[in-house]
Amino acid sequence: AGDIDMGHARALLSLDRAAQITAGNQIAAKKLSVREAEALVKRIGADFSLVPQKPKKEKSRDLKRVEEELSDLLMADVEVRVKKRVKRAGRVEDMGELAIQFGSLDALNGLIDRLRRH
Repeated sequence: AGDIDMGHARALLSLDRAAQITAGNQIAAKKLSVREAEALVKRIGADFSLVPQKPKKEKSRDLKRVEEELSDLLMADVEVRVKKRVKRAGRVEDMGELAIQFGSLDALNGLIDRLRRH
């Protein structure tokens, strides 16, 4: 009685601490389902803008060009994400990740074949 489970808690993660407590109390008191809790959290976030949005950095022209070239080469949507800058041997270098999207396992297998050929 008055408990919330993992699904409820997961829904609360997008809110700041004070809003988490308030929403958590409402969820427990009203015995809301996980879906109802998600809807409540969405309303709270939208109504009060409790979830600060990070401004997205505009990608450099060079980075966009690399994404386009890789997309053409792999015949798949590609995104390059620069995550952090590190200092190595007196130089600052960017580190990140490469995300390649695929729509099915067949598409993934085709992508793997194209990578092996290059």
